Amino acid sequence: MRCTNPISGFSLRIIPILLPLLLALLVLPAAAMSLKDAMDSLGEAKTSGLVGEQADGYLGVVRDEGQAAAIARLINEARRAEYLRLAKENNIDLSDVEALAGKKAIERTPAGQYVRLPSGEWLRK
Repeated sequence: MRCTNPISGFSLRIIPILLPLLLALLVLPAAAMSLKDAMDSLGEAKTSGLVGEQADGYLGVVRDEGQAAAIARLINEARRAEYLRLAKENNIDLSDVEALAGKKAIERTPAGQYVRLPSGEWLRK
């Protein structure tokens, strides 16, 4: 008489389902980008034409390749926190801080990098 263990059969059937999920959980933290990583990558992302400056004081994604969206998101989160601090500290509207920061960032953008026009079109300076 043959004895079968229903639990071991279940275990073998679930391995192909759980293994990719477990591997994904191990890889995701390593693939996540930190603010430091984003700041370190910003110059190259701008030079490569992946991200550019906008009049609202934030980065925009020119070409959604590689880590462009993550870089823009992380830098923009940090910029917004700083803009909020400055607005509160100086008792002015956040939108005024954003506009001034955007104006300065566009003025300082070197030739060859992208800025977003008020029409929404990206222009290489």
